[in-house]
Amino acid sequence: MRKKGMKHAAMFIIVNIVALLFGISTFAQMQGGVSYLPVPDLSAATYTLAVHEINFEGVSNLGKQRLFYDQVKGSPFFYEEFHQAEIFMKDGRSMGKYMVKFNLLTQEFHFLGKDKAEMVVPNDIVRKIVVYDKNDTAVHKAVFVRTLDFTTTGGKPIGEYAEQLNSGNAILYKVSKKNVVTADSLFGTLKRYYFGTTDAYFVGMNGRVTQLKKLSDDFIFTALPAVGKLEDWARKNKINLKKEEGVLALLHQWNASFKQ
Repeated sequence: MRKKGMKHAAMFIIVNIVALLFGISTFAQMQGGVSYLPVPDLSAATYTLAVHEINFEGVSNLGKQRLFYDQVKGSPFFYEEFHQAEIFMKDGRSMGKYMVKFNLLTQEFHFLGKDKAEMVVPNDIVRKIVVYDKNDTAVHKAVFVRTLDFTTTGGKPIGEYAEQLNSGNAILYKVSKKNVVTADSLFGTLKRYYFGTTDAYFVGMNGRVTQLKKLSDDFIFTALPAVGKLEDWARKNKINLKKEEGVLALLHQWNASFKQ
């Protein structure tokens, strides 16, 4: 009788362990798995299919209207074609390399999943995405970081992706967004739609990110300390700080002159 009782007790313990493990597994599935637990790659992630249409509901008094991307002139994507890219998690770990393209309208990265299905990368687990050149995967074509710490000049969080345009102590970031612009046709009988782009620039230094209201001498030099020598250098070399390439040239000089 004692052996039988011990056997029943052991079975009871095993059943409870199985139930506990099943409960943990079920809870993880209910929570979407990857959004709450670390994952090594996107294979276990909670993701959705990419949608190639725009919902106009509540926008520009157009009412409830949907348009496919091919009904709008231009493209909502940073690169129209898929490029190989490496995706990094918030803790810096790599999730692997995937074929991606960046949707500037929705601020989402599309990636090719199983059976070439076009899916959306879950933003809540991503910190950085490095896009490689199509012809040479050793070359970085573009680097995007989540703007978790970026705020506007009014103090509002950005919460989008920013393109990191250079490296060094002083970094220029660009947040680009696509939106749909409408216009009447020549005789006013039809609506025309096209993708417009807005850009916002930020300078990052020593963990602090400052928005530039616009690209100009005043705003650039205000964002950078010890500006005297750089002002002379920029004037001597005819650097146009109203253009992106001019600001990048200045930051390159800054990083070379004031290494920390």
